[in-house]
Amino acid sequence: MEEKSKSYIKNLLESNVFTVSAYLTVLNSILNSCEAKVKGEVSEVKKWSSGHVYFSLKDKKDGSVLNCVIWNYDYRISGLELKDGMEIIATGLPDIYKPTGRLSFKAKTIRLVGEGELKKQYELLKQKLEAEGIFAEEKKREIPEFPETIGVITSKQGAVINDFLNNLGCFGFKIKMIDSRVEGEEATKDLLAAVKSIRKHKIDVLVVMRGGGSLESFLAFNNEILVREIADFPVPVIAAIGHDKDVPLLALAADKMVSTPTAAANILSAGWQTLNFKIKEQQNIILNFFAQALSDDKHKIRNLFSRMETYLRKALKEYGALEYKIKQVLPKILENRLAQFRQQIELTEKMINQNNPERNLKLGYCLARKGDKIVRKVSDVSIGNKLDIQVFDGTINSEIKKLTRK
Repeated sequence: MEEKSKSYIKNLLESNVFTVSAYLTVLNSILNSCEAKVKGEVSEVKKWSSGHVYFSLKDKKDGSVLNCVIWNYDYRISGLELKDGMEIIATGLPDIYKPTGRLSFKAKTIRLVGEGELKKQYELLKQKLEAEGIFAEEKKREIPEFPETIGVITSKQGAVINDFLNNLGCFGFKIKMIDSRVEGEEATKDLLAAVKSIRKHKIDVLVVMRGGGSLESFLAFNNEILVREIADFPVPVIAAIGHDKDVPLLALAADKMVSTPTAAANILSAGWQTLNFKIKEQQNIILNFFAQALSDDKHKIRNLFSRMETYLRKALKEYGALEYKIKQVLPKILENRLAQFRQQIELTEKMINQNNPERNLKLGYCLARKGDKIVRKVSDVSIGNKLDIQVFDGTINSEIKKLTRK
């Protein structure tokens, strides 16, 4: 306790007369700063219907006794069943219960003393969970090949989170981190709260991380309730928990177990790195394809221009020959055609003149018409019919008096 605090309390106690209740309040406020770890032998264990457990801790050397209580929730998550004669370490605060004036130690956590006992407890719980299939390989889920949102539970203090983030790669990951204590049995509550909190977020995979340590420092990760929470977590879980000899039970229950945060980061980045490599590989294939296609097309274009040049030269040559024919031959052809047309016109004119009815009329022939019809034979008329007889210089109107047939 700091000197100023001690001086303040001393002055407060010397300058006042307290009621019993007020004095006990002052004592409890002082005792609240006396959190400690107390080792002793368990005796007089009593579990109430509420789930709270009352017990005593006895000092083996001089028989000193400390009355203790641990509340239901804290007792359940401790994973330890208290029995007389058991040696434990309890972490908590002293408190005086006003109605009886009895001092009790309110334990927040309890654990067995000695690595041998911890190892025994670890093995018993491991066998129990193993028999239930909690660690079965067939229950393990595949880690997503292309995760986007990653949930992380670890302490924001220290190098663990930095190692993880530095090795994760620049693939646009979204990180949902929950800060939690990760050391000793006192971290159990934090870890359980963190797991419940991260469940509310939509993530693709969960990573639980911490650095290495002894079996004692991994107590929270061997907690039965926490292990079951991880086994039942809705998305795949990676446990990046360094360890010495005994693998933490949480790591055995996870879908993937690695020893370092760097290894976890590499697993999460592997799919994206492979995809990135394949994309670059395909880019090179496409670029090479187009380069080859351009090279082939360039060759084809050159051939096409060469053929076009040949065709053009041939066309120019043929044009020259055609131009000569137009200038030299065509006029003669046209002249001959015109002469032929003139000759045909003269012949036609001659034929028309020869067949002109007026020419025959001049020669003494005539045309007989009955109305609008030309009379060609005797049967076309009758006696009494009037006829118009056309001669060279006019028309003679006549009436038939007599018909003579051949």
